[in-house]
Amino acid sequence: MRPTFRKHERLCGRLRITELATTGKAVNDAPFRLVGKYMELPTVSSAQVVFAVPRRNMKHAVDRNRMKRLMREAYRLNKAGYLDRLAATGKQCAWMFIFQGKAPIGLAETQAKITRCLDRWMEKHG
Repeated sequence: MRPTFRKHERLCGRLRITELATTGKAVNDAPFRLVGKYMELPTVSSAQVVFAVPRRNMKHAVDRNRMKRLMREAYRLNKAGYLDRLAATGKQCAWMFIFQGKAPIGLAETQAKITRCLDRWMEKHG
């Protein structure tokens, strides 16, 4: 199976994102914060994801966009095992990755941190 990141895997809608941000369970692994919640989603996918890089932390749009691109790529390459675990239980989950650092980091470090966040979230709340 090819590792892709399609439109139906992106979390959209102000109400869903607000509900996730206010009532979701969080895991921190600096400089990332993962907020997740089990909820019904209007998709066939086991999980939907949103990525955020606040403007107060990174002033330049170029840096924010690059960091979001790296986060999407890291998730795309490592999501298969987590989606299989969710599909086995029959649950759907919404995740929000928030970058809280002041400077962009590389792809290798981003992959390591995102997989560690997902592992910790799955063992605590999964």
